[in-house]
Amino acid sequence: MGDNNMYFEDLGEDSSDMDLADLEEFNVGEEKNVTNDGGVKKKVLKKGQGYKRPEKGDKVFVHYVGTLLDGTKFDSSRDKGDPFTFELKAGRVIKGWDEGVATMTKGELCVLTCEPQYAYGDRGFPPTIPANATLQFEVELLSWESTKDITGDGGIIKTVVEEGKSWEQPKDKDEVTVEYKIFHNKEEVASSPQGGIEFVAGDEANSDCVIPAFSKCVTTMKKGEVAKLSIQSPEYGFGEAGLAGKVPPGAKIKAELTLVSWKSVKMVEETIEMKLLVEQEGYQKPNEGSSVKVDLVGKLEDGTVVEEKAGFEFVTDDEQVIRGLDKVVMEMKKDEKVLAKIPPEHAYGSSGGLDGKVPADATLVYEVTLKEFVNAKESFEMDAKEMMEAALKFKDKGNSYFKKGDYEVAIQKYEKAVKYLEHDSKYTEDEKSAAKKVKIACWNNEAQCGLKRKDYAGAKKRCDKVLKVDSQNIKGLYRRAQSYIGTKDYLEASTDLKNALLIDPGCREAKLEMKRLLKLQADKNKKDKKLYANMFSKISFSDHKAEPAKETEEEGEGGCQKGCCGGQEEGERAEEENAGDACQAECCSHP
Repeated sequence: MGDNNMYFEDLGEDSSDMDLADLEEFNVGEEKNVTNDGGVKKKVLKKGQGYKRPEKGDKVFVHYVGTLLDGTKFDSSRDKGDPFTFELKAGRVIKGWDEGVATMTKGELCVLTCEPQYAYGDRGFPPTIPANATLQFEVELLSWESTKDITGDGGIIKTVVEEGKSWEQPKDKDEVTVEYKIFHNKEEVASSPQGGIEFVAGDEANSDCVIPAFSKCVTTMKKGEVAKLSIQSPEYGFGEAGLAGKVPPGAKIKAELTLVSWKSVKMVEETIEMKLLVEQEGYQKPNEGSSVKVDLVGKLEDGTVVEEKAGFEFVTDDEQVIRGLDKVVMEMKKDEKVLAKIPPEHAYGSSGGLDGKVPADATLVYEVTLKEFVNAKESFEMDAKEMMEAALKFKDKGNSYFKKGDYEVAIQKYEKAVKYLEHDSKYTEDEKSAAKKVKIACWNNEAQCGLKRKDYAGAKKRCDKVLKVDSQNIKGLYRRAQSYIGTKDYLEASTDLKNALLIDPGCREAKLEMKRLLKLQADKNKKDKKLYANMFSKISFSDHKAEPAKETEEEGEGGCQKGCCGGQEEGERAEEENAGDACQAECCSHP
């Protein structure tokens, strides 16, 4: 490469006034503005390859021929025989170049016309370029090297020397395969074996990645990408230990890194680790209720095989297999192969299973290949009858999980049931009425699950949905009152319970909840009274030798005389009122 030409050195900071993302397509032979003010124009002579353009900080390689408007040539890299290189948008060249080259693709040939404010202005560049001259440059973008500060502190500078394929990049926890060479003082000190090495991306402390820089960089790379790394901070290299006999302690090093491939790892249901061994194209995956066929091998963590099946068929989300296996299969595409690590809460739990082969609280590792699947109908494919049947099926599943105490999954099933009934344009009036009842039942059941989980805000939200469509629903009022009690909003809870008892004065559970509420309120009042009495006592002792504090205590001895605070008299009265008939409404305490 030739040295930077004298015309293009240190000409000021980047002054871009145009968002390159908004640039329209430049067609061959058509001249268009590059900048908003028209100070830089571009005419494409030959299209480049692809759509990628160099970015700020990239090292670009170009050939150019510079002329005045009368055709006088003042400079040419072609005449010198070497391409010209510079750092884009770093103020190393005239502003017109920073703007124009940033719009080019690899291999593109164009003419950039730069008005004086984007060239040499009123000073010119004597003797070849007069003041206030508009210049034209025939520019060919040969290539560029993308340079990034990976760590943000200059510790690792990465330069892409060969672009990778596609747009995907590995994520933290993915298992990557790389090839590498490491250099110190231009001498190779380490390299990967044939076929490369494997390590977990993002796990810098793991020695499998050789040096921390590799683990940090791979998540910025694409498959097949080759990058040069300048590792300035020892912590990202061999550290203070160095490499025996080859790299001294605390030394800066360089490396060449190639991302060969990776196996994607993702978390399903937060705790199931799923590693993709064989990937397939497409996007279709089994849904809930799909008929699937799989090959599988299940093992304990020590490698003991506990289950092995070929061509095994089951229906997803139908409790025919452990829940973890259900969830994994619904994340797969046809002919994909995965390795899934399933914790006990998604396997056989504390009881164990498979006729004693799986001990209690065992984590299982399944290798699964999805051979075939047929998806269940989606709601938009169903008629009204089918949607109602599907909704009732998921409601029943929710009830089943509720009885097992798995409230989180129960909520998911109730929500799925409601989704089938959200769009009722296909329904008759009778069908709409039936759908409304099912939705109300599901929302009420979701609220009960929320109460069991002490998710009072979630429970209230579900009750609000119920009461929006049926303001007289006793379950909705009762459970919302319980939600308010959970958040210590006693006034709102009292209102809901009173409304429930107005609708059904004989509702035993609402009466019992009112009694509990009054006791809670009375206890709170006593605590508040004691708190404020102590507070006033301290103030009075300081200002009036404790006399007002004594008065405060005397005033409080009789309790609230109006019965508005849920004190002793009100509580006794409520206890008498609570005797009566059992609740006439549907049971309020369970689905």
